[in-house]
Amino acid sequence: MTRPYKILATPYFKLSIQRLSHFLGKKYSPQHATDNKRVLQKKIKATLPENPHIAPISSRLIELGISEYRQWAIDDHNMIFYRISDEEGSVYLLLAMDSRQDIQKLLYELMLLK
Repeated sequence: MTRPYKILATPYFKLSIQRLSHFLGKKYSPQHATDNKRVLQKKIKATLPENPHIAPISSRLIELGISEYRQWAIDDHNMIFYRISDEEGSVYLLLAMDSRQDIQKLLYELMLLK
């Protein structure tokens, strides 16, 4: 039996969660943003430690020259980007976003905020 992978949130992931919550809070409501964050956390913890290869390599990021991250569509609008280190037994979370957000703009903003 293999051990579960460790889930590690990068600083960019934490910032992207804040940006996603702000986006959803303005578009819908603060309560919707809070509920969405809870759902993301629950699904990540329930799925990725045991099945980190659930998602394919992200074609959206490949177009930007980033080739090692996977894109997991958690539901109709939420997606996360992450990298697997099989050697370490770790999953590094890079980004959480709503499919209606512009990924290039979000990555640019995160780089400026970091």
